[in-house]
This record gives sequence, structure tokens and C-alpha cells, in this order.
Amino acid sequence: MSAHRASAPVRLARLGAAVLLIALAAVVGGRLAGRRGGPLPAAVEPPPADRVVDVKERVRHQEFRDGRPVADIRGASFFRGPDGRNHLEGSVEIVNFDPAGGTASRLTADEVVYDPGSLRFTVSGRVRVETGGVVLEGETFDYDKTAGLFGTTAGGRFASQAARGRAAEISYRESAGEVRLGGGFRVEIGPSDRTGEGLVLQGDAFTFERRERRGRAEGRAVLEGAGFRGASAAVSFVTSPDESSLESAVLEGEAAVVFGGPATPGGGSGEIRAERIAVAFTAGPSGPLSIETSGGSSLSMRSAADRAETVIAPAVALTFDRGSGRATWSASGGIRAGITAAGGASRSLEGAAAAFDAAGVLGVTGGSGRPAVADSADVRIEAFSISVATATGELSASGGVAAILRGGEGRRPVGFFTAGEDVSVSSDRLALRTETSASVFSGNVLARQGTDTLRAEEIELAGDTGRMSGRGGVALTLTEAAPGRSGVRTIELRGQDMAYRPDTRTLTLSSKASAGLREARLEAGTVSAVLAPEGRGLGSLTARTAVVVSKGRFEGRAEAASYLADGERITLTGAPVLTDGKGGSARGVKLTFDLADDKILIENEGPGRATTVVRS
Repeated sequence: MSAHRASAPVRLARLGAAVLLIALAAVVGGRLAGRRGGPLPAAVEPPPADRVVDVKERVRHQEFRDGRPVADIRGASFFRGPDGRNHLEGSVEIVNFDPAGGTASRLTADEVVYDPGSLRFTVSGRVRVETGGVVLEGETFDYDKTAGLFGTTAGGRFASQAARGRAAEISYRESAGEVRLGGGFRVEIGPSDRTGEGLVLQGDAFTFERRERRGRAEGRAVLEGAGFRGASAAVSFVTSPDESSLESAVLEGEAAVVFGGPATPGGGSGEIRAERIAVAFTAGPSGPLSIETSGGSSLSMRSAADRAETVIAPAVALTFDRGSGRATWSASGGIRAGITAAGGASRSLEGAAAAFDAAGVLGVTGGSGRPAVADSADVRIEAFSISVATATGELSASGGVAAILRGGEGRRPVGFFTAGEDVSVSSDRLALRTETSASVFSGNVLARQGTDTLRAEEIELAGDTGRMSGRGGVALTLTEAAPGRSGVRTIELRGQDMAYRPDTRTLTLSSKASAGLREARLEAGTVSAVLAPEGRGLGSLTARTAVVVSKGRFEGRAEAASYLADGERITLTGAPVLTDGKGGSARGVKLTFDLADDKILIENEGPGRATTVVRS
């Protein structure tokens, strides 16, 4: 039966008005104003119980304005049921047209029910609403025309060109273009033809204002995509203009983000926790571009299969490279970081700020009068700036370096210093090179163990056996107990360069080398000192090339010299000459300075062999 002819009964005209309201209930924005101005039909008494009255079959209502179609409403039948309500049922379809004649919205369902004269409608049975680029589906929906609200509490689905979702509760407010989901929801963001490349948002409740492109999820909210998963009490987000991806998201309340994994280019992965985490996304369906945190932040990152880095700080910022997939980060406000390598070796770092770059270098800086600190089982380092290459473990430090090289059983020896005790070193710069097992201190170096000291422009410790070298004005001070005497004996060794061989316990100084020995001074091209085997102290000494020994007003010159600590004697050989500072001189085959007895002995060989003793 057709309901569009001018001679239709009044009741059928009322049906057309009611059905038009249902069309408006399907979130069709284009034709809403056109029918609100007309009078509402008067209330009708309900029919007798158990009866269906006023039945119309094969209903169709078409509306025209200025000669163009406005709406087209169809249904298998219309009647007023025993409940006193109007029913349009059976393949219900309501289409609204835009000014150009195209479809503005469409509703299909099995049944539409409403009270006569009411502006509230119930749509049920395979409901589908298409309007404003959004599709709503479910078994039953209610529409409040006055509030402009369309929703269900019986479960449903919605979709747009680039988003899909389902929830136990769905509502759509026409005036604001606002979607609300409740009772537990799941939303997928991204083109439907690129499954697995978009983002999924889940939680208890969801609000999205399409016109503002802003939304919020609450209650155990989870946001995840390829190589990315975030969870928190609430998530606020902004979508791209076409809703195909997120531009940004803010996770608040015990927030946590897990990123990377085996599928991530570069292989990096990690987890970050904070009270608040802000995530920025790239255009298109992909993972995050950057992450920024605030409030009790902690980051755990595995930059490679055999190493991991951690950092605790008030604020952390991560950036992901789209090409390599590698993550770089920075932290500020006072940080504590750690590096764990294969085999369990670890190093902790502290400072005012830290940064991890694309080359895998973790840098820490000090601030407010406090240095950065790097600590491990073998060494503690303080400096203004400390950098560690996480792949190799190599470390560099600069700016007021102060290091403690820990001694003890199983520790790496530190040159000629006693292995069982700590050695402190200060310098301008430090480099620990793991590939060659070398430690290089440079710039105003001072190494100290008890009263023993070593100064140089540069000191290098090489290998695991205790080899040591020095360059640039090397000066050593060795102190030992004086045998048979009270107090101590101090020996000073100097040279431009130094080398220490642990197998022979020999210190060799070259280029303007010298030794200070109990009121005497020895100078030579090269000085080699053999340290006492039991620990601190000098066992013996040899000197070569242009040897000069000075004691008081006496000076001895020769090509070579030797010194035995037990006898405290310096012996010069190789055409020795003794001068007294007053123009007198003596020659012999051997010249001995007896430091203990304060004597100088000159020996001659041949027929007139004799020994001359001079009190020094």
C-alpha cells in the first residue's frame, strides 16, 4: 500500500510523520529541522488488550521538497499493538537524501517501535545505521530525538572509514558528533584492508568527539599496535584528520609502555613506566615516533640480545628512528642508570642527566656541583661527563676525573702498585678500552696508593697482568721502611717516559731520567728500577748514558751506574770522574757513593791499584 498520495487517510499521514521521526532517530543530520516545526499528533487511547489494530501492509512513504526527494521510508507492515505503541516492522529501511539527491543516511532494521506522539524510538532486529561516515550495528538501539541521542545497552558495533569497534554500550550524540562506549570496549584504528598494522584501544569506557578529533579511554585502558603496547588507568588521544591513525596519546595513572621486539628493525625493545606517558605517532598505521614521561619514570631497554640498559629519573624522553627502528632516549632531573652485559657484568651510573644515542653510547653528566658517577666491581669513576659504549663496554670520562681502581684477590693489577689495595687516580680525562684491556688517564694525572704516588701527563694500564706506561713528565714517589733505622725511606724517580714490566717488576724511565736516593740525586739517559718482590720499595737500580750522581758538593760522572737498596750504595762504572766543586777531580775504574756511611770510594786498577776514601 502506498502512503504518499494526497488523499491518504489521516492515520496513514500520522504514520508518515512518525516514521520520519524514526528516520531522524537514525542520526541523519540533514533533514532534522524540516519536521520539528509541525504539530504533534494527539495522544491515542491504547487498543484493547491482546489485539493488533490499524494494520497496514507493504508500507512506503516518500517525502519531497521543492520537487526533490527528501526521505524514503519502507516496511513490510505498520500496526498499533497490544502495548499501545506503533510498530513498523519487516525489512524496515529509512533513507534520507542530501540536497544533491545523494544518500545522506540510511537505517535498516527488523522493527521500529514508538509511543504515539512520542519522540523516543526503539529500533531492533539486525539494526544498521549509516550516517556521517559512521556505521552503527546491533540488535537493538534507542533514539531520543529531543536529546539527539542514539544508543544501546545490549551490545553493538560501530565503524568508520578507518576505525572499527564493539562495546556492551554504545551511544552517539548528533549535535557534538560524540561517540561513547561503555561496559568494556575494543576499538581498532587503521584501514580495514591493512589488518595488523593499525592500533587497538581497549578499556572499560570510551569517549570520542569526532569534530574535535579528541577522545579518552578509562578503566584498565590498553593501547597497542605493531611493536608497541601501552596500559594505564586512562588514555587521552588525538586522531589524524581521517581517523586512520593517532597523532598523539597520553597515558595517565600507573602508565606503562612496552615497545620493540623481534619484529622491530634494529632489534631494540624495552619497557617504560611513569605516572604520565605522552606518545606521539607518525602518520599512517605504525608505532610511536616519540615517548615522553613525567613523574617517577623508569626505563628498561634491551638494545641488543646480549645487553640491557635501565634508567630511573623524574623525566625520560624516547625517540624512535623510522628507518632503523632504534630507540634513543634522554633523562633529566637526577638519574640512576645501569648497564648489564652478557655474563652478568654490570655498571651503574648516576648524574643530573643522561642520554642514549643511535650509536649505542650512554652518556651521563653531572650538575649543581655534583659529578657524574660510574661504578662497577673493578672501578668507581667520578667526572663531569661520562660516556659508555654499551656494545663494547668502552668508557670515556672528562672534567675532573677521580677514579678508584679496586684492589683485592682476583682484581686486575694496577702497574707497580700493590695488588691487594685500592689505587686512586685523578686526571682531566679517562678512556677505558675493552678491546685492548687498556685504561688511559690523561691530563694532570696523579695516581696514589698510601704514600706512593705517580704523576704524569698520561698513564696507560694495559692488559690484565699489570703492564703500565707513562708519558709527559713522569714522577714517582716510593716510600718504604728504612731497614735498621727508625722512620721511612723515600725514593723519587723521574723521566719523560716510563714503562713497567710486571714479569720482572722493572720500572724504566727514559729521556732526562733521574732518581732521588737519600741525600743524593742520580741523573741519566735511562734509569731502570727493580721493585722489591714482597711489595712496596726499591730493590735495585741501574742507569745508563751520561750518568751524573750529585751528593753535597761532590759530583760523579760515568757511562753507567747501579744501586742496591740493601747496602744503600751507588756504583758508577765506565770511566767515572769525581769532582768536588772547587776545581779538584779524581778518576778511577769504579766510583762508589756509600750513602749509609756518608763516604765516596774511588778505585783504581793496575800496578798502582788503590782505593781512595773521601768523606762526603
